[in-house]
Amino acid sequence: MVPNLDDDLEACPTAGADGERLGDDALAACSDGADEVVNGAADLLDMASLRIRPMRGIGDSASAAISVDEASAATARLFVRDGDDYAVLGPNERIAADRLRGGIDLALEATDFTRDSEGWDGFVDVTLTVRDGRSVESDQVRVRIAPLLLSHELAPIDRLIVADNRTGVEAAERDGYDPDVETPAVHDGEEAFRQDLVAGLESAGLDGRLTMYPTGDDRWMRDQFITGYAAMPGRDGLPHTMTVLLRSAVVDPEGSTAEFPLRDAGRPVFSLLRGADTAAVQAYSPDRVGQDEYNALWGSFSSTGNVIVAPPHATAEGTWPAGRILYGSDGGDAAPDPSFVELLEAQGDQAPLAIDTSWLGVGHVDEFLSFTAAENDRGWAAVVADPALGTELLEGLVDDGLGGQTLVQGLETGPAMTVEEALASPELIEGNRIATDGIEAAVAVLTAELGLGEEEIVRVPAVFTELVVDGYPRQDIVANHMPAIVNGVETGTGTFLAIKPHGPLDSAGRDVLANSAETAFSAAGSRIAWVEAWDYGHAVGTVGGEVHCLTNALRDQSATEPWWRV
Repeated sequence: MVPNLDDDLEACPTAGADGERLGDDALAACSDGADEVVNGAADLLDMASLRIRPMRGIGDSASAAISVDEASAATARLFVRDGDDYAVLGPNERIAADRLRGGIDLALEATDFTRDSEGWDGFVDVTLTVRDGRSVESDQVRVRIAPLLLSHELAPIDRLIVADNRTGVEAAERDGYDPDVETPAVHDGEEAFRQDLVAGLESAGLDGRLTMYPTGDDRWMRDQFITGYAAMPGRDGLPHTMTVLLRSAVVDPEGSTAEFPLRDAGRPVFSLLRGADTAAVQAYSPDRVGQDEYNALWGSFSSTGNVIVAPPHATAEGTWPAGRILYGSDGGDAAPDPSFVELLEAQGDQAPLAIDTSWLGVGHVDEFLSFTAAENDRGWAAVVADPALGTELLEGLVDDGLGGQTLVQGLETGPAMTVEEALASPELIEGNRIATDGIEAAVAVLTAELGLGEEEIVRVPAVFTELVVDGYPRQDIVANHMPAIVNGVETGTGTFLAIKPHGPLDSAGRDVLANSAETAFSAAGSRIAWVEAWDYGHAVGTVGGEVHCLTNALRDQSATEPWWRV
């Protein structure tokens, strides 16, 4: 059974009785599983269907009790069918002989995922005990709550989501929201960014997939939530799948409260996206609320941009049919919220793997790693940022007498640093050294844990810079100086949406960074669709962000092999 956390009748409120704003926990509390009612025929599809066969030879005084095991009692409940209706079965309720003789239909409902890998494992034991005079007989069936599986990027995009910076989250909750991709842009470069996404999706055979999401001017869509799904056997042997949106556990570093602890732009997963066959979930540590200084320093590691999924693969140690979760962490303060990680670990199917990202200013694994479809035995390849390759390309321009051109090309007001100056810059030299050490350590983990060979890695050029901020307690950290090509989105159809790097030009007038990346992707059997995102993403703030940071995706799981068949 899938956890009944969707809202089939779309009845969950987005505001309190008096119109006041619901707190984060109150907003998350509503779902079909929050009541003791079967919410229509669609609700039954999320439950496990059980049947007690007709008992013909029992006496008139016979009766039966049906129960779930003690460990599951807080998360699973039974409904018994009576005609066309279902009523919740009480813990001490007994079923009389006359009903047992006709057979009984039951529905078993789960109200949550398992969240503790050391505690309840998500298996529910349902026991039937029949007393007939002195005779006592019992039977038992075990049902598993479907795991929350995070989507990998080989599944085709169903909807690509970008921020509606004009619409506040609270206003959307109060007034409703109709996503319109024609919503006027707010920021420099925002309109060009959207247009290139539309063109890139069309080139990937995914027309009409772009949609909007109200953020209250928080453009970093990937950091608001991550998408997943839960699936179970359905009618006619076909999988029944529920989309699950896992809200970011980032505690607001500026005045978080017990009622409103989390980043505000994550709320629409409940107030707007939750509905029929779409659930929303959150997991965070309340003890981080109010710790503004700590959250300002380390809270970014809890963003969902710091979580990606390696597509399905097999190694000598095991098979990962749903893929494997990767997240950035050094095992100390530079780590996601422990409650969030515990939820992922408790599912048991994607074995979250930590990769040290403490050397990055933002600390997100997607700043140097992603995945794309490839023509190899795996069907995919890892895309890895390569500072050494970036330096080599710049040195080649100097050797060709082209080092006097600016490092950044194609912008009306781009930075004035030349290629020669970039190669001599202490911040870039040290930034590339730190990044190279961090990336090669990560590649060693991927090689060992995922069984990746060098031929299954697409290396794309990168240029990093050391972040030197006086008085800042985090030192020896870096950010992408040039746009991070690696921070892109695989469409699921062999086209990778990546930021235009605006790199220097070779003697043929080609952007050397873009040309190198295109060659590497082509060799893997994939292609790049370039997206303009310098002003809207890369140049924002101290570290900025690229296409992966600025988007989120709901993916089509219809062709995904069900986890229970592998």
